[in-house]
Amino acid sequence: MATYTNTWRNKAWMGWFLMQVPLIFFMDLLEFIWPAWAYEPVGAPLHAAYSVKQWYIQKYSDPIVQWSPETATGHDSWMGLFLYLEAFFLLPTVLYGVYRLVVQRRGTSATDELLFLVYALEVAFTTLICIYDTFYWDNAVYSAELKREMQLQLYGPWFLIPSIGAIDMASRILARVKAADAALGAKKSE
Repeated sequence: MATYTNTWRNKAWMGWFLMQVPLIFFMDLLEFIWPAWAYEPVGAPLHAAYSVKQWYIQKYSDPIVQWSPETATGHDSWMGLFLYLEAFFLLPTVLYGVYRLVVQRRGTSATDELLFLVYALEVAFTTLICIYDTFYWDNAVYSAELKREMQLQLYGPWFLIPSIGAIDMASRILARVKAADAALGAKKSE
């Protein structure tokens, strides 16, 4: 029988997952999962999301957000892999997290904690790669101030929050391992 961990930290995870759903569907994967007629023309159902993304691109000229297979220059081919990871691992994990923590409200099982640990590590690591990539953006196009803003204010939270989440899930798993070891030790000493 599975045991579930209910803690105030589950509410933070709920908030994170609920925030991720629209960001993944309507920003990160907008052009990859929706047909152009659904977002490009004025009056289209998703045009507001498209407008926000275009505003972000115009303001920051972020090459990572503008990436497409057609615009790839070779050094940034990893971005395609990140989009596949987002579509086929992150999105299902986020939807499962919403189901588990918001709909079921049962807490996390050991299996959930392992899944959420891998999820948090993947988000933190891929974001760290994006932060690292900003150091190599053309200085003639991207000022040092803009790079710092991208690194600390825009990408930084997407590295820091999942890193804290990974520590949370690792500590939960470690607590389960210690409890299992203690139970096994007590059983052997009988």
